[in-house]
Amino acid sequence: MVKRGMGALACRMFSLIEHGLRASIPTPWRAALYMVGACLVWSFLAWVVRDLGRDLHAFEIVFFRNLFGFAAIAPFLFRHGIPAFPRREIGIYLIRGAFGLVAMLGWFYAITVVPLAEATALSFTAPIFATVTAIVLLGEVVRVRRWTAMLVGFAGAMIVLRPGELAIGIGEIAVLVSSAAISVVMVMVKILARTETSDRIVAFHTLILLPLSLLAAVFVWTWPTWPQLGLCVALGAAASLANWLTVRAFTLSDTAAIMPYDFTRLPFMALVGYFAFAEVPDVWTWIGGAVIFASSLYIARREAQLARARSAAGDRES
Repeated sequence: MVKRGMGALACRMFSLIEHGLRASIPTPWRAALYMVGACLVWSFLAWVVRDLGRDLHAFEIVFFRNLFGFAAIAPFLFRHGIPAFPRREIGIYLIRGAFGLVAMLGWFYAITVVPLAEATALSFTAPIFATVTAIVLLGEVVRVRRWTAMLVGFAGAMIVLRPGELAIGIGEIAVLVSSAAISVVMVMVKILARTETSDRIVAFHTLILLPLSLLAAVFVWTWPTWPQLGLCVALGAAASLANWLTVRAFTLSDTAAIMPYDFTRLPFMALVGYFAFAEVPDVWTWIGGAVIFASSLYIARREAQLARARSAAGDRES
């Protein structure tokens, strides 16, 4: 009963925010505002992870992020009761959960050892990996222009990494592994969305991540202090807020229209790295990040165009 009351309160709060913004800001600008807000919150989250990473292992931080993130969204997700167990889709949920954990472990570890701007620039490779994953798992046909865009994105990653000039450490590899794992997660979400609602996808993904991340954390466990635990609570709440803002942005506008605003993560992360950790990104990080992002943006726009074309063809056939 308490959880349902909290869920109703959270829904009411978000509804008031939505109503206030809807009354004063046009939809495209609201979508942009949500996406930029999400990028700002992700930057705050990176600062918290880096700060906690001085004393706690990244795998343990991932567990606390999932634990307190789940606590933040559980009242909302379960406001209508516990959803029915997904018997037919459980295999897809488990695959998504496993790769989601790898993505999270890799990213959290990376941002404790790699300069934040560099890690962010490399993370823009996720849509490129997603295209390759869709080819392998979904049999999607990719033509010359998208193959060219992927090669350009790979070249951008090489600009950031500069193999032969700089040593490529495990942190940089962790970012790329995280991006590749995210691509599998994105494909699994596409498959689940055919039969499952968004609330169910989020709820069961979180429920699967909790025990998996605990299993990873027990091998490196260190009891956090009370201030550290407070930061973990803030981490979970921030992650939930960032996810909500991102979902709202993509709900209000096309992916191709929203994607350009995702690039604001790079300057936000660079500012956090500079003021909190005295990190100064070099010019190659900016150039490589821009090249990777331009490639990812083209892929997103091309996929949106193809999706609209398929939808129009389906409407004509019906």
